[in-house]
Amino acid sequence: MAATRSTLVLLLLVGVSAITLVGGASSNVAELQRERWRERLPEVPIPQTLLARLSPLSLTQMHKMIDATSFDANEFCHSAGLICREDVDFPTNSGGSSFANANAEIEEVKENVFFDKKELRESGEMILPDLNPCKNLGAFLPRELAQMMPPFLPTANVSQILNLLGISSESNMSRIMESTLELCEEKGEEGEVKRCSTSVEGMVEFVASLFGSDVDLLTDTSVVGSGQRVKVTKVSKRKNIVGGKPPVTCHIFAFPYGVSYCHSIKGSEVFDLQLEVVQGNEKVRRNATAVCHYFSDGAGGNQASCHPVFGEMLLWMPRPKGD
Repeated sequence: MAATRSTLVLLLLVGVSAITLVGGASSNVAELQRERWRERLPEVPIPQTLLARLSPLSLTQMHKMIDATSFDANEFCHSAGLICREDVDFPTNSGGSSFANANAEIEEVKENVFFDKKELRESGEMILPDLNPCKNLGAFLPRELAQMMPPFLPTANVSQILNLLGISSESNMSRIMESTLELCEEKGEEGEVKRCSTSVEGMVEFVASLFGSDVDLLTDTSVVGSGQRVKVTKVSKRKNIVGGKPPVTCHIFAFPYGVSYCHSIKGSEVFDLQLEVVQGNEKVRRNATAVCHYFSDGAGGNQASCHPVFGEMLLWMPRPKGD
């Protein structure tokens, strides 16, 4: 039986006394999130893609929400920068959020985002996905509010989140949320470590648990060549395995509030590329980064799954000693 609204309010408020609020020097929640990032990864600047997704709340607003005795879904969604609209639509291949698009068939997503590893060679060719940023992604809640939301998993909890945020179970947003939760709940492949986080702090803590603070972060927000067939002019493989630690790829999934899906797959490889793009009558060159993951094909071999780093996708790599 679905939880009532009053029960959901209690879920939102439970454990308040156990939460320690930090941020004496912070003037707003976004600065608090940045401070917590710096605490874990002092040498890694927070990327622009995440800066745009930090919470718009003031500390005063956050405290009021924590201490509230009633809950207004519309006010919460508006103030916290969430996407609670029922008719929202997400593109099938933008910024990594495509992996949780309930309207896209798996084969369509693969066609839009992945390419064959054999094209990672000089004179190879590939079709880049739609590189334009996805605008319909909610802000990340601060850790305090994220922890007070109904439990993110198991997938059955989606009804509690829908009721709390006033979203119809028959809406497009509901289907997108279910798809996100299903992907987060799926058992990882052999050799894969994965975690879905509903706060920036949770994502950074996961990365730090694998690499410590000695980590490099790669992003690519260029839209040059978006959706076009491009030629590969140079390829170089990164020496990204340090101490046996493979890189971590984080995708930002579609949900009313920020959700990151981060996974590390044993044997993954990272390639630096130079691409040739035809724009009008000119040939333009741009740099890019690609990641190849390897999964068992069920017959004792491995199958490569390669995709570019683009949009809101984050690629974390252990930093070699001495750098």
